[in-house]
Amino acid sequence: MKTITLKICLFISFITNAQEVLLQGKITCKDSPVLADILIKESNTGTNSDLNGNYTLKTTKGIHTLYISAIGYKPKEIDITINKENIKNLNIELKEDVLGLDKVVITATRGYLNRKKAPVIVTVTDAKVLEATQAVSLSEGLNFQPGLRMETNCQNCGTSEVKMNGLGGSYSQILIDSRPIFSALNSVYGLDQIPANIIKQIEVVRGGGSALYGSNAIAGTINIITKDPSENSFTIGSNLALIDGTAQDKTLMFNGTVINEDFDTGMALFGMKRQRDSYDADNDGFSEITKMENTSFGLKAFTRPNDRKKITAEFNANNEFRRGGNNLDFLPFLADVTEQIESTVFSGGLTYEYLSPSKKDNYSVYASTSFSKNKNFYGGLAGNEPTDTNIKESIRGFGKSKDITFVTGTQYAHNFDSFLNNKGTFTGGIEYKYNNIDDRKENPAFFPILQTTHILGIYAQQEWMVNNKLKILGGLRGDIHNLAEEFLVLNPRINILYNINNDLRWRTSYAKGFRAPQIYGEDVHSGLAAGEISRIRNADNLKSETSHSFLTSLDWTKELTNGDFSLVTELFYTQLNDAFALEQGTQTAPDSGIFEWIRSNSSGAKVYGVNMELKYAPNKEWLIQSGATLQRTLYNNKIEWSDTDSNQATREFNKTPNIYANTIITYAPTKAFQNNISAVFTGPMYVQHLAGYIPNDKLEKSPSFIELNCKSSYQFYLDDHKHTYFEVSAGIQNILNAYQKDFDQGVDRDVTYIYGPQRPKTFFIGLKFGI
Repeated sequence: MKTITLKICLFISFITNAQEVLLQGKITCKDSPVLADILIKESNTGTNSDLNGNYTLKTTKGIHTLYISAIGYKPKEIDITINKENIKNLNIELKEDVLGLDKVVITATRGYLNRKKAPVIVTVTDAKVLEATQAVSLSEGLNFQPGLRMETNCQNCGTSEVKMNGLGGSYSQILIDSRPIFSALNSVYGLDQIPANIIKQIEVVRGGGSALYGSNAIAGTINIITKDPSENSFTIGSNLALIDGTAQDKTLMFNGTVINEDFDTGMALFGMKRQRDSYDADNDGFSEITKMENTSFGLKAFTRPNDRKKITAEFNANNEFRRGGNNLDFLPFLADVTEQIESTVFSGGLTYEYLSPSKKDNYSVYASTSFSKNKNFYGGLAGNEPTDTNIKESIRGFGKSKDITFVTGTQYAHNFDSFLNNKGTFTGGIEYKYNNIDDRKENPAFFPILQTTHILGIYAQQEWMVNNKLKILGGLRGDIHNLAEEFLVLNPRINILYNINNDLRWRTSYAKGFRAPQIYGEDVHSGLAAGEISRIRNADNLKSETSHSFLTSLDWTKELTNGDFSLVTELFYTQLNDAFALEQGTQTAPDSGIFEWIRSNSSGAKVYGVNMELKYAPNKEWLIQSGATLQRTLYNNKIEWSDTDSNQATREFNKTPNIYANTIITYAPTKAFQNNISAVFTGPMYVQHLAGYIPNDKLEKSPSFIELNCKSSYQFYLDDHKHTYFEVSAGIQNILNAYQKDFDQGVDRDVTYIYGPQRPKTFFIGLKFGI
């Protein structure tokens, strides 16, 4: 019996081996090799090409469908029939995805998905856009998406925030590689501290996202995806910018990646050193742009024990010094006005991913943490003589802040072959976030800000392919938030994608969001006016802020012979209930020099409008991409922001224009020669102007601005394979010098009265060497 069984097994093995075929070939684009993934869809088995584009794949005789995908190229499906050959040669030519229409995104559903198939509109800013616009940090690259606008909030310390669909920075959830470790303290200065050379792409989902990512994702979610190691390379570059032709902004940066021959273990390293002089726009001796020194270093590494397991580790460190005010060479307490911050940030994370043998189940476990601390000084002599008494009082402006954030969670996803008679995907997970903030000042009249946040979130969503045209996604998240008055905060979402035809897609969605009444946020940054310190406290019985967001959009893409066309039109409406608003209070104690703003609930607010994004590449030489937003953002009732003049009450959100837009035009006659023109338009907006330099509080209306930029770069190749190069670049930012002309002056100025472009006309030149 054993002999018969052995013969049967040998016969089956012989038949199987006889049917096995070796498929091999080369994957290229315009005669250049491409590093790509090749998948046989029926068996869900595959391989990847090497650095020369060559691949080898074992398969069987019969009819098969190959799916070929690569970063930066359009995916391709090929039906092949294998009859008698034991070895079949198949060379594959891919087309470059010039507009990024087929990018793989993760922010829409917490899983990797082609953005055309995502039930949520995801817009992407990639590294090419950051380079074209000469962005050195994250904050300089966020103006080039519809619905996004950067805003500088202080002349002394240069705090900034990104506004989405007219709502302030605290309404958006910022993620680093899909993890919410961007804490409240980080958000004050952190947008300037993330180097652009670490960023692979920035994914933006507009509209409520609390059902997936938790608190604060009312306006939307910004996910910064950092670069993965994909090939052995090294680049080092420098940039010198002259702000208004005088103030220097110098940057030195490097990137290096190492990966083994099997592509299963790799590491990416990055670093940046930046030094920026302060800039005084009106020659009154007080800065409009802060002096800054920033040093960043980080790494991202991965290993694959096998093709179904992956471990990823990340580490980042940042040290920054910034100072503004006047007499910047003096000790901080001897100047009239000083804001000085010395900050250190360490962050890191570990992720384990597992794919089941059936490739239908995905598991992941992750933990990430961020530790931030800073030494700061807010104050000064305020124009008084430097007597012993005044100096002793000024020294009280020193303080310390500390922030610890920890996030851990697990996620599970299952792909159904049959869910209600069609395919579907379930995603669920548990996430815990801890945040502790300790902010203290030497001044005893300034009470410490002590805040500990615990959030336990449980989320689930089901995606259902109703048919080949219709996809529905429903999700629900429950958060136990120690600062919310409710024990359990529930946030549902529903998204619908309907493919009208191969080129036209319609999406619509509803999402509920919430924001707990935390003490610390972007607006708690200590501002200075007339040498006085202002702080913010929560009103008694402050309620959580909730929202209802509705979006509907049309996404039209058309593949051209040599290029592509894309047009996205998105209508949005968000209703805010119990919306947070700031009202000016009084001095905390006589002669304390500390004034309070009170964060209270308003009767509510609403924001509505339309976002548009156009991308057009008529051929390989030209690329045009533009975005525009038309909107209104209004409180339901007027807000009393001035304590001296009730006539200044307004329904308008501060520094929120009704129209803003951006565009980038690229002309590249050769791969080596790149030319870019970019522009950012900011329409008129209402700006709150506090008394001090002016006699009374006043609601101003700003002019409109057109910030026009240009950049050209040329690469000199140093080898025949074009792997080693030397690049020279130069250009001008804000060519028209569209910059605020009515800054307050002197010690009594309102430092928050700043609006419009981040810098005046700036000349720059860059050098880069790459291998």
